[in-house]
Amino acid sequence: MKDKVKGLLLGVAIGTMFTGGSVLAANYKGIDVVFKDIQIYVDQVKKSSNSAIIYDGATYIPARTVSKALDKQVSLDGNNLYIGKQPTNKNITKAQAVKLIKEKYFPKAPSQLIIEVDNTEGNTYLIHAYEVVIDDPNTGAGHTATWGWYYVDMKSGKVTSMF
Repeated sequence: MKDKVKGLLLGVAIGTMFTGGSVLAANYKGIDVVFKDIQIYVDQVKKSSNSAIIYDGATYIPARTVSKALDKQVSLDGNNLYIGKQPTNKNITKAQAVKLIKEKYFPKAPSQLIIEVDNTEGNTYLIHAYEVVIDDPNTGAGHTATWGWYYVDMKSGKVTSMF
């Protein structure tokens, strides 16, 4: 009995390997590329040498190599590649973010409204707008009443409501 179970399990395992291999081979696509050392010239003056990849009639070289050949600064910001003039990296401060929320959502807010940065999530401020409500004046016990939660992008200043 044990030999039959072992044989069955071994057969299933081997069958799975062949089937999985066939599926993988069916989804695999190879590409033909050529690696080539090239010389980079700017205005007929040799600036540098580098390895390039040639694929489907296009030549690919590192952006850093191009920037050095052109004597320009290069940087990557998110999905944006900059060669030459770089964007100014002026982040919105916490105080500016709070001001943006006040101007957009609460231009005539009551004095008891509190708007403050709760925390940061990546390049975004999370801002909480609320007021403290005193339930028992004798003890000062109370609770907070939330008016809203907002996001402010540190780089662009874009304001969005969480809800």
